[in-house]
Amino acid sequence: MVVVNWNSRDDLRACLLSLQRQTHGALEVIVVDNGSNDASADMVAGEFPAVRLLRQPENLGFAEACNRGIEASSGPWVAMLNNDSVAAPDWARALAEAAAAAPPACGMLQSLQLFLDRPEIINSTGLELTRSGNGRDRGCGRPRESEYGADIFCPTAGAAAYRRSMLDAVRTSAGYFDRDYFMYLEDFDLGWRARVAGWDAQYVASAVVHHKYKGSAHRRGRSWLVVLSRTNRIRTLLKNASVGFIVATSPRTAAAVCELLWHGGVSALGGLRTAIARSLAARDEVSAIAQADRRAIERAWIR
Repeated sequence: MVVVNWNSRDDLRACLLSLQRQTHGALEVIVVDNGSNDASADMVAGEFPAVRLLRQPENLGFAEACNRGIEASSGPWVAMLNNDSVAAPDWARALAEAAAAAPPACGMLQSLQLFLDRPEIINSTGLELTRSGNGRDRGCGRPRESEYGADIFCPTAGAAAYRRSMLDAVRTSAGYFDRDYFMYLEDFDLGWRARVAGWDAQYVASAVVHHKYKGSAHRRGRSWLVVLSRTNRIRTLLKNASVGFIVATSPRTAAAVCELLWHGGVSALGGLRTAIARSLAARDEVSAIAQADRRAIERAWIR
């Protein structure tokens, strides 16, 4: 179990208290603190001595912090939980039972995420691949009682579990999660890469968490989020999509570049050029582990 934190002491405390109340025994909890200056790490050390605390000297970003937590974990499955989430008491048990019953090709499990302030409303039941080449939370905004199928494109890392053998199989030189993403769409990239490598994903409706939603991201401002998310969308397409899909989504990509210029100026284009170069190199790594046809994946999963 890996929880990444950055300056969210009170949210993190609520998250860890919910993990203390889990009905599933022997839960390994690892907190990766990204150089917080709000005494988050000291709170964990003082109030949750059973939690393994990995103090980082700076904010490495969500993706790389997840990587370090995964490397420190020991189980055959690794669960991820956002620090601004509160897990229902049977959450870990439901994921563990689903993992034990999962077929060999299933490498990813998705929880039922509900909004913390609106527990009757769905936040996510997994990520969908859209026609624009983006990731979208399935069921977001729908009533909790809405029913969804077990098969999903991939999970959101805010409340998911990953088979360790799958993570090892799809790891690239940039890590399990691509550290270049910093945050946003790193889970979509990992899930798409895993799909290309032949792995499946399932939704576990009985594994329930309540999510505050963008608790940390809102502190950085809209322009920062736009530049990061648009750049990461382009990264993900170049690494994982078929050439035909890259071409088909090029009008949306052109619009994204305009948004980058508007929100980030010329410097954002410099970052985009670097991202494109690194993503094209990473595409070769993804191709080396490919077991499924990229076009077939898109035909099956585009919504």
